[in-house]
Amino acid sequence: MAKAKDNEAVTPQKLQQDLWAVLAAQALITGTELDVFTIISEGNRTPKEVARRAKANVRGIRMLLDALTGLGYLNKKGEKYGLEPISEKFLVRGKPAYMGDFSVTANLTRPGWFQLSEVVRSGKPVAAVDAEESGKEFFPKLVAALFPGSYAASRAALASLSNKTRDGIGHVLDVAAGSGAWSIPFAQENPETKVTVVDFAEVTPITREFTSKYGVADQYDYIEQNIRQADFGKNLYDLVILGHIIHSEGEKWGKNLIKKSFRALKPGGLLLIAEMVPNDTRTEPPMPLLFGLNMLVHTADGDVFTMKEYREWLKAAGFKKVTTIQAPAPSPLILATK
Repeated sequence: MAKAKDNEAVTPQKLQQDLWAVLAAQALITGTELDVFTIISEGNRTPKEVARRAKANVRGIRMLLDALTGLGYLNKKGEKYGLEPISEKFLVRGKPAYMGDFSVTANLTRPGWFQLSEVVRSGKPVAAVDAEESGKEFFPKLVAALFPGSYAASRAALASLSNKTRDGIGHVLDVAAGSGAWSIPFAQENPETKVTVVDFAEVTPITREFTSKYGVADQYDYIEQNIRQADFGKNLYDLVILGHIIHSEGEKWGKNLIKKSFRALKPGGLLLIAEMVPNDTRTEPPMPLLFGLNMLVHTADGDVFTMKEYREWLKAAGFKKVTTIQAPAPSPLILATK
């Protein structure tokens, strides 16, 4: 972030914006929960029409639509509201890139953030989702909401690989697969590709639902275990995927996942890691750093880790080559070769 020069006046504008950002987030969450973007897309453009479909108060809807207009999600002509392109693409239910359910993640994590001051004082989470019992309850609620963004990033990762490399991926291990968003594109790419999922038994029904929806269910098999105890095997897979799992596992268990992944890969096999990655000095970007705080609030040992740290861990595990892939994700993806 650019700093003000000595001769520039310092104003409280940024401070005010950051303190009020929670209100903007809540307005967006409410808009998705009431499905106002889908309702408007169907031709209901006045507050009265939207309120009727949303079964809400007309005055409340008018104020919500005005706020969403100010935030750039809607436009307004007279008393009629329309969708901005970002809402048209990502917030209309039924569209391929729909991300409205992502608001679920905000609702799941928000109560803990209200206790952040006490968490920082104590160093103890409000509830450790990296503990098995808490995780079994938390992750099934989370994974479906994360599908669109992860699926798009995985497709970008797949597209970045050479034809020869893609053709050589016959067996994939998807660790803590959740909805299967990270492995489904690889299964779709080649009907002969087999995918093994390791995840809690409480989560795999969601994986089965999404693999069926995307036409690849018969390519999947399942190991229903805690990933910390599961044996990944040796020299079995062409690709292992760690999709947004190391941050909640923390350094000790994250390193262990990388080591087990290395062992499970065939020579020349690939490890794909998706994570929130701050810069090496942990000064930016804001999103990974805030996500680190989220790990403080919700896990016993979770954290975000720098690219330098990942490179060191991967080299120590035995990986020969480590590169990054630009994708529609909060941070570049990491690709390591055995």
